[in-house]
Amino acid sequence: IAISHKIYWETTTETNPGKIWDEQTFAIDGPDENQIWRIKFEQEVDDEIIFKGVLETSPRNEVYQNITTGGFIEAEGLVYTEDLYGKTMLNVGGMRILVNGDLSGEFFESEIITIRAHLVENTTTFQNPNDVILIREGWEAEPEDIQLASDTDYYFFGTEVLILLSGTYLYLKNMRHLRNQLKLIWHLAKFEFNSGMRSSRMVVLGLFFSLFIIGIGWVLGDMQDADPETSFFVESGNHALLQFCFFTFFVVSLAAIAVSVDSFHKERQTNTLNMLLARPITRESIVIGKALGLTMVVGVPAFVAQLIGLYLMILEGDIPAISGILAFLLFGQIMIFTMVTFQLCFAVAARSGTDVVIYGLGAWLLFAIVWNLLVYAISFVIGIELTEGFETNPEYQVLASHLGLFNPGYVYQFAVGLLTHRTIAIDMGGIPGWLVLLALVLWPLTCLRASTWLFKREMKG
Repeated sequence: IAISHKIYWETTTETNPGKIWDEQTFAIDGPDENQIWRIKFEQEVDDEIIFKGVLETSPRNEVYQNITTGGFIEAEGLVYTEDLYGKTMLNVGGMRILVNGDLSGEFFESEIITIRAHLVENTTTFQNPNDVILIREGWEAEPEDIQLASDTDYYFFGTEVLILLSGTYLYLKNMRHLRNQLKLIWHLAKFEFNSGMRSSRMVVLGLFFSLFIIGIGWVLGDMQDADPETSFFVESGNHALLQFCFFTFFVVSLAAIAVSVDSFHKERQTNTLNMLLARPITRESIVIGKALGLTMVVGVPAFVAQLIGLYLMILEGDIPAISGILAFLLFGQIMIFTMVTFQLCFAVAARSGTDVVIYGLGAWLLFAIVWNLLVYAISFVIGIELTEGFETNPEYQVLASHLGLFNPGYVYQFAVGLLTHRTIAIDMGGIPGWLVLLALVLWPLTCLRASTWLFKREMKG
């Protein structure tokens, strides 16, 4: 369905409007005293195209006002006349489209829209400094021809969710002794939770990351009042929330890996795994029960710390979007579950306690610390220049965002950032919002499935 989603947009819309804009031609004819300027596109006049792209600027900043007329606007390829008053010049992925209406407050920067535009031709005379006749072709649209891409994205993503729920239902329906298995899963989860919370390792880790999260929340709230010229300034409550996501992942992912690192190796050493396998519980139920229990070990104190940190952040600064706050808390638990199941794969496959620790520490270092270095290396290999200010290079941003989908920490930040907006039709550095939500769902499911498969294979071996 996700592939069909992508194909639908590619076949029904023009997804690279900037290319059409760049292909326009500009020619000057006639003597200096009476020049004729021509702006032409490869398409024919009256041709109609549905463009899909990202709003590069907010429409409220692009409405023509009652100011001096007669000047030629090179970037937009037209002459400023009174006829433009109250109209909006949209920048859709590099394509300038004139909308015959005021779109202030209707759409916002970074939103992904579809717009049905047609090519028109008009003639205007202006001074430059001599008389110039401009014969211009340009794309125009009506306000009712513009829609958020989310109108379609919700349909496809909703279909994906329904298929997932249907698959889950069929899986549970075919599970033998479902009620007993659910009880055993819950008992195993409670056992892991109780033993994990009493362990000295979790007491130290829980105290550390709770104080860290709470402290970061207070600092991020205070930084909203800092000098905008300093590097410690946080623009808004939503910006602070995204920074909070990064620091939360940094410490909580370490705790999730730490509590999961020897979950199976320890049971092999004490022979309790054989006792567990002797009970009427499936291999899948064992992995699910352990994953849920270990997630609660980290998730419960993390949730409390997040709440306190949010309170201090809001107390010192602005209030983020409510949807963003809910995403920060809920997706935080999904992120913890993902990291727990990811580490369970290593815990099952490792042959010794040393291997488990090395694998877990390596995974945390990769996702939380050295990921940017990996992105830099790949950028260099494919030819993106890492010169001063390269972070603002569109090619680098697109690469970094796409690679970020392979890092659960970045997916967590992307998803929270997405939910601070009013729609999922948001450009997240080159990736659409629906793809972020898809990654958020696929990460824990893939890790859970992989750990279950490895455990079943290990038990057969």
